[in-house]
Amino acid sequence: MSNQSDLDLREFQPRAACPMPGDVRLRVFSRALVFASLLLCTICTSCSSGGSGAVSTSIPAPPATVTVMPNSAQLFQGSKMQFNAVVGNASSSAVIWQVNGTTSGNSNMGTIDPTGMYTAPSSVPSPSTVTVTAVLQSDSTKTGSSSVTIQALSSVTGQIVVSPALASVTTSQTLQFNVPGISNTDVTWTVNGGSISPGGIYTPPSAPGAYIIEASLPNAKGFATVEVTNFPGTLTWRNDNSRSGVNSQELALSPATVSSSTFGRLFSCPVDGYAYAQPLYVPNLTIPVNGTHNVNVVFVATENDSVYAFDTDGSSCVQLWQTSLIPPGSEPIAFPNLSMGNTNIVPFVGITGTPVIDLGASTLYVVAATQTVALNPTYSHRLYGLDLATGSITQPAGFELASLAGQLPVFDSSVENQRPALLLDNGNVYIAFGSYGGQCAGEATCEYHGWLFAYDIARQQQTGVFDVTPDALQGGIWQSGGGPSADANHNIFVVTGDGPPNGGTNYSDSFLRLILNTNGGLSVADYFIPCDQGQGWSANPNAAPQAGSTAPVLLPDSAGTLSQPHLLIGGSMEGSLYVVNRDDMGGFVFPCPDAPARVQTIPVGAGPIMSSPLFWNDSVYVAPGNGNLLTFPMSAGILASYPSSSQSPEALGPQGATPVISSNGTSNAVLWLIDSSGALATPNAQAVLRAYDPNNLSNEIYNSAMVPSRDQAGLAVKFTVPTVANGKVYVGTQKELDVYGLLQ
Repeated sequence: MSNQSDLDLREFQPRAACPMPGDVRLRVFSRALVFASLLLCTICTSCSSGGSGAVSTSIPAPPATVTVMPNSAQLFQGSKMQFNAVVGNASSSAVIWQVNGTTSGNSNMGTIDPTGMYTAPSSVPSPSTVTVTAVLQSDSTKTGSSSVTIQALSSVTGQIVVSPALASVTTSQTLQFNVPGISNTDVTWTVNGGSISPGGIYTPPSAPGAYIIEASLPNAKGFATVEVTNFPGTLTWRNDNSRSGVNSQELALSPATVSSSTFGRLFSCPVDGYAYAQPLYVPNLTIPVNGTHNVNVVFVATENDSVYAFDTDGSSCVQLWQTSLIPPGSEPIAFPNLSMGNTNIVPFVGITGTPVIDLGASTLYVVAATQTVALNPTYSHRLYGLDLATGSITQPAGFELASLAGQLPVFDSSVENQRPALLLDNGNVYIAFGSYGGQCAGEATCEYHGWLFAYDIARQQQTGVFDVTPDALQGGIWQSGGGPSADANHNIFVVTGDGPPNGGTNYSDSFLRLILNTNGGLSVADYFIPCDQGQGWSANPNAAPQAGSTAPVLLPDSAGTLSQPHLLIGGSMEGSLYVVNRDDMGGFVFPCPDAPARVQTIPVGAGPIMSSPLFWNDSVYVAPGNGNLLTFPMSAGILASYPSSSQSPEALGPQGATPVISSNGTSNAVLWLIDSSGALATPNAQAVLRAYDPNNLSNEIYNSAMVPSRDQAGLAVKFTVPTVANGKVYVGTQKELDVYGLLQ
């Protein structure tokens, strides 16, 4: 039995790849194997051990395909639609377009151009459905098609959509209106102010206001609203020299039109550094780019010493020009460096203070900080004038800021921070300086002072220099980035920062009114120093009361009284709001309290006030550090001692926020601010644009985190202020300018 088994096993091991049928050792039960082997040999041309006769079988290429997108459509007579051909498995994607088999079509069935743009006939064909076909040029047997049904305009009834439904333009800015799916020339256009072409292009009148666009068909109508504004522009920090933060000529943005479903981020413009400066806005600027055009332009300055001009009126950002203010052999100041380890502004300090614009001279004035590229660099601050239209530098070398000859102490650019916004008043640019913060603790080489420079732009020369603490130290002017203020009589107001107790000619922790003398030079005309200034300074300077953390905001005369019509407000690091009579500021009164007839002190009861307050419609709005946005009513020049119950739902970070208002006169107001608490997070987080109903701060009508996939802003920058102009809101961040507006 065992022998037989061995034999059977051997029979399952053929001697060759194709065993012959006459082999006498085959058994009956193995004949199936023999049959299979024979079948395999019939398929092979050779089954020899060399395998030299094997045949390789090639796989045929897949056939070419053509698909037309969209594969069906409904169009009104005379309207247009773009068709696209998707070609696969072909070396060329070129196609020939046909309508009902006729290349390019004809006037009866509609025409189509070589790009696939189809134009429906002016009347409905019979039958009303036509076929658009794409024929592959390299193989005419390969085609794709789409069926198109043509509808009569008379079949449209009721309300039609006009786009945009709401828009804002300046008095010289045209705007294209459309009725989606219908040719503009098939619509009858009318407007109750300005004019509109047969193609739907609107030209506004010279008078601002709201105008109604009407689009009519035989049996249907649609309407849109266009707001025409004569807003002169945002030419300086917080809109004007009072630092009011109010744009009362914003017609399109209101609590009724701003929500996460109607308003959001439209696009962004890349920049090369942190944008601490507030964006500035000029309407109807003549730009010599690709011809001469009147456009609305936004200007952005960065810490990389660059200034940009952007046209943001379209659906995407258009950079008009970029100018670098770095002299040959220089670079922006790097922080921290060998002299100072402070990291308040990193990684570079270039342009920090918001520039100012002189429309009459068509010039933007800006101060840029640089250092030479050297082992032991020298530092400088230069004032430049840039042509608004081209960005060209009117004074190529810039004007280097320096103290007067023989003046002590000497202005030292290595420790001075040009943080406040620039001020333009009565033909003079005012430039203030503070410090980089904390760099002078026990270091004699890092001593700094507060400085204010005056520069006559017509004569291009320095006309005044004021040192806040000529007989002491510190007293910097930083104001959370806010600029000096000026009234109608050209008095200049600043608030100075911390320093030792005042005496003689020193004015730290002070509200100052300065004048530029006719024979040159800046001098103090009046001042107010809080009664507790200097207390505790020797024991702990950082714990002593500190003013200078906000800009001085000049209130309108209507906020005061007949006896004290001219008031200003400001805040302090200790968390108090001050109301000061600008005509009689009060000097220094000791001991406390301050004389109430001359000044009012209101403890806010939260953190330090490090962002500038806002006055609007008899209320003061303030956001203290790590606190909510609060409202203090004001009546007959007296500020309420306690905030109203209306406050923001959320706290706004360690540095609070500086608000601005957009409104149509005194109605339809929106309060805007940038929550920049993310600038102090590790790692940095995004800025958040927030909008509130100023009549009820608990009603946050919008913020950019509601729809983050669409509206998220760039990484936050400290103390930034939004710019609201002509239906848009501009937000500066670490790497981009974010542009928000009405969604269409």
